[in-house]
Order: sequence, then structure tokens, then C-alpha cells
Amino acid sequence: MRLVLSGLNRLEMDTETPAPESCGFRRLNVQFCAVCRTDAKMWKEGHRDLTFPRVPGHEFVGTDRSGRRFAVWPGRSCGGCRYCRTGRENLCDDMKITGFHHDGGFSDTALVPPESLIPVPEGVPSTLACFAEPVGCAIHALEALQLREGERLIVYGGGTVGLIAALVGRWQGAVPLVIERNAEKIHRIGPFLEVTGIECRKDTTDSEFDTAVTACPDPIAFNLAVVKLARGGRLSFFSGLKKNQHLESNLVNLMHYKEISLHGAYGLTRSDMRGALVFIEKNRAAMELLVEKIVRPDKASAVLADVLSGRPMKYILDFTPGYRAAQFPTIMEMENMNTNEQPNQNVPDTSSDPSFKETIDRIRPVNAALEPAAQYKIDNKTKPLGALGKLESVAVRMSLIQDRLDPALHRKALFVFAGDHGIAEEGVSAYPAEVTGQMVTNFLNGGAAINVLCRHHDIDLQVVDMGVNADFDDHPGLVKMKVRKGTRNFAIQDAMTPSETLTAVKNGMRVFSDEHEKSPIHIVGMGEMGIGNTTSASAVICAVTGISAREAAGRGTGVDDKGLEHKIEVIEKVLAFHTLDPSDGLEILQKIGGFEVAGIVGAVLTAASVGTAVVLDGLISTAAGLLAYQIRPDIGGYLFSGHKSVEIAQKAALDHMGLEPLIDFNMRLGEGTGAALAMDVVDAACRIMREMASFDEAGVSNKA
Repeated sequence: MRLVLSGLNRLEMDTETPAPESCGFRRLNVQFCAVCRTDAKMWKEGHRDLTFPRVPGHEFVGTDRSGRRFAVWPGRSCGGCRYCRTGRENLCDDMKITGFHHDGGFSDTALVPPESLIPVPEGVPSTLACFAEPVGCAIHALEALQLREGERLIVYGGGTVGLIAALVGRWQGAVPLVIERNAEKIHRIGPFLEVTGIECRKDTTDSEFDTAVTACPDPIAFNLAVVKLARGGRLSFFSGLKKNQHLESNLVNLMHYKEISLHGAYGLTRSDMRGALVFIEKNRAAMELLVEKIVRPDKASAVLADVLSGRPMKYILDFTPGYRAAQFPTIMEMENMNTNEQPNQNVPDTSSDPSFKETIDRIRPVNAALEPAAQYKIDNKTKPLGALGKLESVAVRMSLIQDRLDPALHRKALFVFAGDHGIAEEGVSAYPAEVTGQMVTNFLNGGAAINVLCRHHDIDLQVVDMGVNADFDDHPGLVKMKVRKGTRNFAIQDAMTPSETLTAVKNGMRVFSDEHEKSPIHIVGMGEMGIGNTTSASAVICAVTGISAREAAGRGTGVDDKGLEHKIEVIEKVLAFHTLDPSDGLEILQKIGGFEVAGIVGAVLTAASVGTAVVLDGLISTAAGLLAYQIRPDIGGYLFSGHKSVEIAQKAALDHMGLEPLIDFNMRLGEGTGAALAMDVVDAACRIMREMASFDEAGVSNKA
């Protein structure tokens, strides 16, 4: 029996026969597996190293065939990189983590690398041996501080990890003080504090501490640790901060002035885990007080929810023979009893939305019957046949779009749709997520490249907030159509709900139709802004065209080689997680798209419905155009590809739609810059069609 995490909030019991031992792995009969906050966060939020389905759990103890007990070092290192060769295997270039990259200990059996098995001493009960991983992490974190006898140590966070860090610090000769703001938690840990003699307060006016450890994800705790340290103090950055948090530059400067040494602490080595088991044996009485409860596996979902509350100490799942497993509802199933819609349920239903259907039904193919006349007209201009290259085909296409032989662009417009992406949590961009909002402000202030190009080419520019994780004051150049502050992380769940998807597409439709009603738009460019959106666009193009993640992934905002490999892995993970129908543009949009992508989809469809030419920009704009094309292929005749992007996935999308880029300036900025430049090319082609004389008009002899 094993507990399988098949999606967010979905922990399901699986009774399939366990897989046989394979090369490089040994079977362990799991006795106990502790539940840590990382397990709970994976269940609730996912993790950048996690691929569904997965058996979680990395703090476990079991026996081999001979009955020998082992704690499991929760990783598999390569053994050959510079870190492995120097005893720092926790930093291995190719680390594979148990419970993340391969199945973990929420199971009655587990396959583990033999080199990860750490023998458990006779004097350590199996339940307490589950603490070998967190204790080893604390030993690793404090080792860098080189604690000296009598030094004062301040630990921020009175949870299990913080108390272990304080206990390890005392064992190494320091005098620890734990800071925990929650009075209820202080009461709960009272027995541990009494037995160990460790002091815990809600706050302290003391300062000049020699060393500090942050054992909670609160940025305020990190700030206070820096402030409380004496000159020359040492800080162990043990717990990472919450996502998308910021540190003040004044604080960093304070570290500079005080010559504070900052030490990162990631995981543990095998040596740390061996030391942890020795520590547990010598501190058994204290460690027993950190056990909240030993529970059956069927209680796991409730346990995970409780762990997220931050209240309990360490829960331990009992997989020893004799437990009675029972089927249990997942938290997702319980939530579904109280709500009509969840991500991962159904797909956008457009059948009951008349406005969406009316727009789609108005789209007609361009007038192909006019093509012979248009071709004849361009061929008879005073030039050799085809001498103007792509300008000629553009002129003919504009004639078909406008259903006239003298096409004209009296009004040019461009929309920059902006939105944030949850996939940015996976570390796929070289820039932080807040850049999206900062760039929107730059657009509104007129300082971006797209502003310059639109002014130069007389293009009406509007910026559309579809889902930026920021708020903006009213501005004449801003259209507020925010659906939500960013999509969800589509590596672990759907990017949008069905209703959010449809709302975003309809908002994009409205953006175009509102402007078009003021004064007809004859050509429109589609720009975008959104950190993380090249990953979304690449995944979309993979889903529709069938190319691989490696064929699709580009450098986006400029990630390095290692970042590119990570991006490829994320896209592969996304495509494996979602079941996508290549023909269903709305479903793909909902599952792996973005709000700005949805806005472009809606605007493209509406523009085509009123006979307006559409110029796509680079990768993201092209991916949005591809989704619109999947929804209504008749729009293909209205689309132009503005420029050739350096992002390699664009070609697959253009080939699918039968388009070729108008210009190639080696650009990769986005914003609609390529579209703005290309719109002037289209305008020139229309003028050639209207204003250039024919052989007869000019009195020039044509080739015999």
C-alpha cells in the first residue's frame, strides 16, 4: 500500500503490487515515515522539483530483507562531480531527491539507493530515527557557524526545526535563545523547553548575539536576525523565505557594515545524517517530546492539513504490520462538496455564452475569389514580376482581407496585454516576477521600446492589464481587464479555471471591439508582457504542433545554459502532467496559458470577425495566435507574422498556420516591437498597391 500524490490536494491510496527491485535501488520495508512541512507544502502548492504522480515522504526508517534497520539519506548523488568528490554531496549537480524525483516513504515499501542507507544504532527507536533527516539538516546548518563554547545563539522559529537547531546548538556548547511569536505554540513546546532548559521568548530586547539561525520562512525574522547580531556575527540562513518576498537594501548594507557572515544551508550530507543518529541517541528524552502523534496512513490527508497550520510538532505515519488502512476522501474531494468549480475540472464551456459564439460565427474566410484580380494588379506595376518580393504578397493579402483592390490603413493600433504567470515559481526566467508590473509602469510612462516605435509609426497604443500581480492607478493609456493577479503554476495545476479562461478571452474581445467602435481599426498589432510567458508559449506550441520541449525551449529573458536545461525539464514536466487535446485551443489555454495570452486570443478573434488585419509579434503573440487559429482556423487569412523571433518554437507555430515572418532583425524583446515595425511594411505594401503606377498608366512598355 502506498499514498500517491496525483495532483494538488490529491493524496490517494494505491494498493498495486510494489515494483520489483531495479538496478541501483534496494527494497526497504518502511516502518515509520515522518511528515514534514515540505510534504504538506507539496500537497498544497506543489514544488519545482516535483512531478506528479509521486509518493511523497523523505524522513523514513525501514528494514531490509535481513531485518536490519536503516534511516534513508533522502537523495541520490552522482558521486563524480566536484561536490560529491569533496564531501558536499548535498550540492551535487545531478541530485535526485527521494519523494521528489523518485517515490518516497509514504508507503509500506520503498526502493532506495543502497548508498543512501544509514544504519540505525540499537539505542535509537525507529520512530525517533525518522528525525535523522531534520536533525542532520540542523547539524549541517550549524556546522558552518563554527560555534564556540559559551557563544550566544538566537534561533528564530519555535517549530520542530527551530527547536532541533537550538538543541544542536546547545549540544555544541552554545547558549541558545528561541524566538517564537505564537503564544499557543510556546505553551505546546513547554515540556521540551523544561526538559532541555532552553529559553524561549516571544521577543527580546537583547542584542549583540554571536550567531543566529533563521528557522522560519518569515522575512521579518531574517531582518531581525541581522539586527540582533554583533559585529562579526555569523548567520545561518536555514529556512528559505516565502516566495516573492523582498529584503531591504538597507538591511544588506547593515550586513556589510557589521561584517556579518551569511551561510546558506541546503539539506545535509550522509555524514551529517550519521551524526544525527548519534545525536538522537544521546538526546532521546528531548527528542521524544517533539513527536506530536503516531498515526495510521489513512489519516495522512488530515495530518498534512494540520501541519500547514503550523501548530503541531512532528507527526509520524505508522506503516508497521498490523495497521488497518482505510479508504479516505481527499481534501480536494471534500472541497468539491462545497464548490462548483475547481482547477482541473472540465474545460471552458462556450455553448451557453452568446457573445462568444456570435463573435466566432461572424468570422469568415478572406475573399479568395479576389486573388486573381489582386495578383494581376500587382504584377502590372512598373517593375519586373516579383521584384518587390514579400511586399507583393502582402499587398495581395491585404486586398483579400479588405475585399478591395486599393487596400488602405487609415488607423493602426497595437495592444500590449500584460499578465503574470505562476510558472515563474519554477525559476524559468532570468528576471523576477515583479518586472511585469514595473514594465507596465514603464509603458504607461512612455519609456519602453514599444512606445518609441508606436510614436514613430503613428500607431495608437493601449496597455491592457489582464492579470498583473500589481495594482495601477487610472491612466488614459491603461485598460483594466484584470481577471486575477497572475495564473496558477501550471506545472502542478491548471493555469486558470474554465470561467477565468472564458472571462479573459471575452475581455480581450471587448478591448478590441471598444477601440474599433470609436474609430475603425484597419490593422492591429498584438504585444505582450509577462515574466514566465515564454515557458507558457513554448508549452502551448508543443501541445499543438507535437514538437518536443527541447525543440521548443529558448532562452526567453536570457537564461544561461543551466537555466535553459531547467526550462526544458519544466516544459517536459508540464506536458507529462496535463492531458491536452491539440485541436482544443480553449482547453490548452486554460491549462497552460496566461491571462495576457487569453486577451490576445480574444482580440485576434474579434479583429478577424470585423475584417481587420492582425500582426502577431514574437513567440508569445504567435502562440496566442496559434490558439485562436485552433479555435477558428478561418482567421488564418487575416494573420501576419510580424518578425522572426530568436525563440525557436515560433517556427513550428508559423508552419502550422502557414505563415512566414515579414522581417528578421534578430529581435527577442516582445512588447509588440516586431509587430510595430512590420505594420509599417504592411502599410507600404498597401501604398504600393494603391499608388504605384501600372505599365499602362505610366506609358512604360512591358516585357514582351
